[in-house]
Amino acid sequence: MILPLKEAFGCELMRRRLALTTKVKDMMDPGFVFVDQERTDSATVVDILAHRMGVPDHTNLRLDQKLTRANLHQRFAAMTQVKTFGKSFLYSNMMYGFASYLSERLGNEPWENLVTSEIFDRLDMTSSTFVTTMVDLSGAAQGYIKGPISKPKAVVPVPLEFSKKWGIWAGSGAIMSNAVDMAKYMNFHLSNTDKDGDAFMTTANFNALHQQHRKLSSTTVNTHFGNEEVPTTENGYGLGWKRGLYRDKEILLHSGSTYGYSSFITLFPSQNIGVFTSMNGEDENFILRVLLHNFLSDVALGVTPWLDASSICDRLTAPNYTEYSHTRNPQRPITEYIGRYVNPIYGNLNVEFDANSEHLVLKYGVATWDLWTNSGKDQFKAEGTGMIRYLKNINSFSFQTNEKDTIVSVRVDSFCSTCGNNPLIFYKVHV
Repeated sequence: MILPLKEAFGCELMRRRLALTTKVKDMMDPGFVFVDQERTDSATVVDILAHRMGVPDHTNLRLDQKLTRANLHQRFAAMTQVKTFGKSFLYSNMMYGFASYLSERLGNEPWENLVTSEIFDRLDMTSSTFVTTMVDLSGAAQGYIKGPISKPKAVVPVPLEFSKKWGIWAGSGAIMSNAVDMAKYMNFHLSNTDKDGDAFMTTANFNALHQQHRKLSSTTVNTHFGNEEVPTTENGYGLGWKRGLYRDKEILLHSGSTYGYSSFITLFPSQNIGVFTSMNGEDENFILRVLLHNFLSDVALGVTPWLDASSICDRLTAPNYTEYSHTRNPQRPITEYIGRYVNPIYGNLNVEFDANSEHLVLKYGVATWDLWTNSGKDQFKAEGTGMIRYLKNINSFSFQTNEKDTIVSVRVDSFCSTCGNNPLIFYKVHV
């Protein structure tokens, strides 16, 4: 099973080599820029790992064929903040990708090698590996996502080659494991011991993983489960772990969601109980995972479960895939749309004409989309094709014009859901 339980692994690796107060700029070469001057001068390890940077999560950069862990930081100077640095919580896969690179700089080895030697080997996690390094993925569990109703059970498989590309940031979505190894991993988080019973890390470092580094109030779990008959709540964020309460007992929660795979861990530190589940499908808003963990936690705690299989299933809804109508009704000559568009963060985006199917296509990195006209002049929607078919559609792709009604740029809102008032604009290159 491909597990997106990335933060916790990344945090342990970083904590073994760094102090929380270590400044990022001190680990980088001279001239490093971290979005703005304040972040460049002040950002620390904990700001990255506790999601306190306040910078949008540009996770779709992973599609860029030119992107590597080593050059990701070169894109930071063009980024803008959307939340207050150090005082806000804004989840970011991108920052954990950067944390993976920092680990590589410090350890002088690929992140995968470091995690293997410093975590997997010490915990005897002999079945765990990485989607980024596996040559043969035939033994991996096949992930599924929602698809059109014409497909069996309205689900479609996620190409494993996409999972491999999507895991480029390593610290986000690259770990492959199973329940046996994850039981060993949970035991470490409950006891701070390795396979031999020795201390895995110093008590101070271990406590830092789980202690609150940012208060939380409005979360998906609080919204959907905070007012249940038996509530599950989240109130703080550690380093890759959310802190919360269930049946008035302190818990640690960690979730993982990537294309075709959903995982969840619940730990009860005082009771020495851990629950892990993983599935090769979608679970929007954690509905199944949290309810299933409520049931399993009750069993482990020795109390009568407040849920059963029927009541859990009653709360689930079938995934709904939105199909696009294939309309081709542009309100200007097709040739005016065609060209290369550039964004300082994302690089090149190309709009081309497919003569065989007679419509526009969009290309960005390893991804391609068919462009279909939407309501409004110069408005399109983009339907994924090839490796990203059914995975990544773009419901708003808007060409923008100057005062002469000449197309000068395109706006792609779907590429960055947390960019707020700074939507992604790609500017047309005129040759």
